[in-house]
Amino acid sequence: MSMDAAIGIVWDVLKMGFDPIKRGFGYVMSSKSYADNLRQEVGKLDEQVERVGRLTERARNNCRALYPSFTRWEDDAKRNSRDAQGLLDAFDEATKSCCYGRLPDPKCRYQFSTKAEAKIKVVQQLAREGGEFKELSHIADIGPAPGRVQSPTATTSVFSASTSIKPREDGLFESRALMIQNIIDALANNSNSVVGIYGMGGVGKSTLLVDIEKRIRRENSFDWVARADVSENIDIKRIQGEIARALDLTDMKDEEYPTARAELLHKRLEKEEREKKKVLIILDNLWERLDLDKVGIPCGPDNKARGCKLLLTARDQRVLRREMRCDSAFRLRELENAEAKRLFEKMVGGKVPVELEPLVEEAVRISAGLPFLIVAISKLFIDTSYSECDYALKQIWSEDTGKVITNTLQLSFGRISEEAKSLLRLCVAYGVYKPNLEDLARYGFGLGIFRGVSSVQEARVRLGSLIHTLQASSLLLDGEEDAGGFKIHDLVREFVASFASTNRPLLILKDKNKWETTLSEERLKICEAICFPFVDLEELPKELICPELQIFLLLENKRSLEISDSYFNSMKNLMALDLTGIRLGRSPSPFQFMENLHTLCVDSCSLEDVSVLGELKGLQILSLRNSDIQQLPKEIGQLTELRLLDLDYCLKLQIIEPGVLGRLTKLEELYMKDSFDQWSAGEQTPATNAGLIELNNMKNLRTLHVSIRNPSALPRDLDVEKLTEYKIRIGDARCWRDYEGSRMLELVLDGTSDVLRKECIRSILAKADDLFLYMLDRTEKSISALSSEGFPKLKHLQVKDGPSFRYILEWSSLPTFEALETLLLYNLVNLENICTKNISIGSFSTLKVVQVKGCDKMEVLFPRSVVRQLPHLEKIEVVDCKLMRGIVEADDDCGKLELPKLRGLKLDGLPNIENFITAGLSPSRSTSDYQIGTQIAFFNGQRVTFPSLETLEVYHLGNIGFMFSPSMIKSLAKPRKLSVGNCKKMEAIFTEEEGFEVEISETPAFPMLADLSLRYLKRLKCFFHGKCKIDLFFPSMKIFL
Repeated sequence: MSMDAAIGIVWDVLKMGFDPIKRGFGYVMSSKSYADNLRQEVGKLDEQVERVGRLTERARNNCRALYPSFTRWEDDAKRNSRDAQGLLDAFDEATKSCCYGRLPDPKCRYQFSTKAEAKIKVVQQLAREGGEFKELSHIADIGPAPGRVQSPTATTSVFSASTSIKPREDGLFESRALMIQNIIDALANNSNSVVGIYGMGGVGKSTLLVDIEKRIRRENSFDWVARADVSENIDIKRIQGEIARALDLTDMKDEEYPTARAELLHKRLEKEEREKKKVLIILDNLWERLDLDKVGIPCGPDNKARGCKLLLTARDQRVLRREMRCDSAFRLRELENAEAKRLFEKMVGGKVPVELEPLVEEAVRISAGLPFLIVAISKLFIDTSYSECDYALKQIWSEDTGKVITNTLQLSFGRISEEAKSLLRLCVAYGVYKPNLEDLARYGFGLGIFRGVSSVQEARVRLGSLIHTLQASSLLLDGEEDAGGFKIHDLVREFVASFASTNRPLLILKDKNKWETTLSEERLKICEAICFPFVDLEELPKELICPELQIFLLLENKRSLEISDSYFNSMKNLMALDLTGIRLGRSPSPFQFMENLHTLCVDSCSLEDVSVLGELKGLQILSLRNSDIQQLPKEIGQLTELRLLDLDYCLKLQIIEPGVLGRLTKLEELYMKDSFDQWSAGEQTPATNAGLIELNNMKNLRTLHVSIRNPSALPRDLDVEKLTEYKIRIGDARCWRDYEGSRMLELVLDGTSDVLRKECIRSILAKADDLFLYMLDRTEKSISALSSEGFPKLKHLQVKDGPSFRYILEWSSLPTFEALETLLLYNLVNLENICTKNISIGSFSTLKVVQVKGCDKMEVLFPRSVVRQLPHLEKIEVVDCKLMRGIVEADDDCGKLELPKLRGLKLDGLPNIENFITAGLSPSRSTSDYQIGTQIAFFNGQRVTFPSLETLEVYHLGNIGFMFSPSMIKSLAKPRKLSVGNCKKMEAIFTEEEGFEVEISETPAFPMLADLSLRYLKRLKCFFHGKCKIDLFFPSMKIFL
């Protein structure tokens, strides 16, 4: 290689190295120029942003949807403008900080210039693009995007989902305000994807949706909100179109086929989910299952929406829960009376004419809180006279308003099953506001309403299911108190009686003055049901000719009303008959032609001859509750189809002829509460009364309520295994008690009885959930020994006056009393302990209430190791136990004891007690146990806490001087009542405790206390023995005695 070539190569290499050095040096020397250029370009971009910002405001004011391309540009322009300004600010600050601005920082200037050069290019490009947005049509669509939820302006108040809302501006619908808030909260809950509203037609579900949608848009809770009306006849394409329009999905218009439209909508919603956008789709007026997949809403195989949230409305709760997999369903009820009246007044122009004011209450009553009906009826009060308005209200069902009501209810009524319709007709025919469920089951069973049932109990189950169906359809209202109960809306009652039963009238005769028109011959010939619901009849109307009548209900409260022998002669199709509170003569029988009668209730009746009932060979249910019968004659044995016999409260019943019950082989349920108890003993010959052994003939017997005064009348081989529900009382008990359980055994025995050794009683004990033992003597020394199975079902145990019992639970290898919730022990004079220390895990684990009274040998209630296994304990009451030295015995070293759910504690008449937790008596007790036993304060916060305690009552505790140690203060946050009395040594409620003085003075105790009673405390000197301000303790005090 020549020298010239070598020099050329070297020169090229030097040039390659020099150019970058030159450019780098230029970045350092020209940094101020780059800064000036960047400021200039950012200014141009800001001008474009400000200009198009005015266009954006115009678009939003006209509800126009902004193009996504424009919004992206706007976001990029604002972001880059902020970034450029931040870069310039940082450069200015760095320039000033280097030798106070006298010397340049080459590194800083180089880095700034390179970044500024790149940013200038980006800003220039954005400014050029912004210049293309010159007209409103360049940035927004001509039509609005209804579903887009706009961000609030600076003056808009934004609320979170938990913010409380105010009633509407016109002051109406306060009851709706809470409903709206609950729905908003449910939608805000991340665990809910589908929320529903249900209620009867015309209650205002769609109107409520409008208010909810306004609230959501105002609060910007969702990015998109779409709404579609589903209606009874589902149109998938229309639903898709309404949702697409709200989502600004314009491509939907180009697709004709529902499957292609569904795919398009599905992709759009998935896109929103990927971008973490919140979408709410409101589907109003569902009547049946809507296949979300066919619509295009992402869902699982169970039709449960995903990726977006749904808000649904329907009349039927089951559509929401079962078909649409609703997470939360809210029932929209009628307006409150005051709200209905205000809405009514608004609809008539603010003030009802004076002459029409007497009719307003009637109009509001008829409207029954339904907004659509209030609006309709209010029109009758405009430009009218009193007489015209009064007439219109009386003819409400025959006028245009009546047609609206009928059409509205007919839609719901027409969609339920024939079985549900029959039950609804029966509920209306019953004629009372809150029908009795047991009566309905018995009537319905006799009428054959319940399909596919083979027993009375199955009929009850089916009844409950149908009631739920009718409530879900809003044709029945929920009961206010009793579970499973219900009420009937007046509109529904009138609709069913007048319109849904046109061909088979239901005659409910409450108004005697209307009998003549109601009981017309034409209606009687075709009527299906007649009811006289407690109208205090002096006499019955003339003999009724009702060949199609199936149920007749005559409900009275007195036994003076008599029925003629021929009154029912024309009612040969009668299947259910209730003659409550009337008088039936001796002969001839009024029942002689009732071959189809299945249910007969003659409760609270005066029956001179019970034998006439033997003619009713097809009878399946017979109720004689509270009647004055004295004897059940042999003729009753002819009722071989009988499934249920109710003799409850027949106090005069002394004789049941032998063999009568044994012939009722199909009997499933026998009720004899506070009734016959003179059962014949097995060895009695000849038998003068029925014997319990006759029950063995009843192979289908499942329910038995019976009293057995003489324990020797109980057969050893009585078949009780078949029983699923029983209330059995054995011995001389004065009265029946009402218990919640379905399997109850009450024993009142003396020491000579061998009842507990009989196999049938052992079997009953094993299955009982309520057990009451009185006066048991010469038996086992523990209750647990009475059952080898450990009482697995027992929930409530009461033991009284049992001198032989020393324990409730002695040692057992299997869990015992594992379902027990209530333990009541009264006057057990030899009871030493409820249980021994070492019991099986699970024993007493569900115990909630413990009451101990008059058990003088008990020294402690429970060992501490056992109490730790009682997490559900809610109430402790210990009264008149002379040797009781502590409630809990410290038998372990596991530290502080907490009773997390204890709400009530009552200690009374315990003269020997000194501490809540007392030391054990064994010689090997620990030092800590000894300290517990010698604590001055009765409750020591270092040893026990009651975080849920609400009521504390302490009386006649003769050995305690101080109630609480200071460390208990934090444990006393919830008590509302504190009562202390007749504690002769009590000096103060609180006593000082080392190390807690400062904490006490700053920590309020009893913040919830409203009732404080300190009585007959002769040595009481002060509430707190130490330094503390009393006003810190009682911020809620209302009562002080």
